[in-house]
Amino acid sequence: MRYKLHTGSFAWGIHRLTGIGLTLYLFLHLYVLSHLKDPAGYASMIEMMERPLIRAGEGGLLILVIAHAFNGLRLSLIDLGMPTGLHKRFFWSAFSLGAVIAVFGALLLIRGVH
Repeated sequence: MRYKLHTGSFAWGIHRLTGIGLTLYLFLHLYVLSHLKDPAGYASMIEMMERPLIRAGEGGLLILVIAHAFNGLRLSLIDLGMPTGLHKRFFWSAFSLGAVIAVFGALLLIRGVH
């Protein structure tokens, strides 16, 4: 028996990977917050946040959040009884809209527009 990769499988993988990525980010975020107890540590952290690599990471985080949110919305609509014939179309619509929003927002973050 061969397994075929369908849109639902692709959506499941995206949701799983973005969920894992967001969980890892949460632990990193808590680690950083725990080291901001003194003013000197805070100042050095703010200076580090201006680096291009960190800005790119913020863009990546935005992409993770949007992908996870749009796929979660799709799953919620499926649970509420969205017709089966619309699953693939809604996935690609959500994927396309999410990609446009994520890329535009990530470019703004990387360029430093807050």
